[in-house]
Amino acid sequence: MQQVHTPENAPAPAGCALRLFWMLLSNAIVYASLAVIAMEGAAFPSPLDGVVWVTVVLGILARRVDITRWSGTTAAGEPATLAHWRRYTATVVVVTAVASVLAHVLGE
Repeated sequence: MQQVHTPENAPAPAGCALRLFWMLLSNAIVYASLAVIAMEGAAFPSPLDGVVWVTVVLGILARRVDITRWSGTTAAGEPATLAHWRRYTATVVVVTAVASVLAHVLGE
């Protein structure tokens, strides 16, 4: 029977799932919710605003756990630090806030 060699730095399945969540799924949920807010003209605050901000918080927490527990990396493949996490957090919060305001304005 042939043995499978797994590199030592290969992420565990839980780490991969976490990365998929904060990189892809959380963004997809936020974008879809904001699109519905804009298309339906949802008043502020709406239940979808709650979905947006809960998802943002979960994505930020997932990124922190990825860095602190699963050896998260940057896009360049270097080890991510909490400085990267702080920059990510600030960017996500500001961009989401602006996009949320824009979605509500467009929906009027």
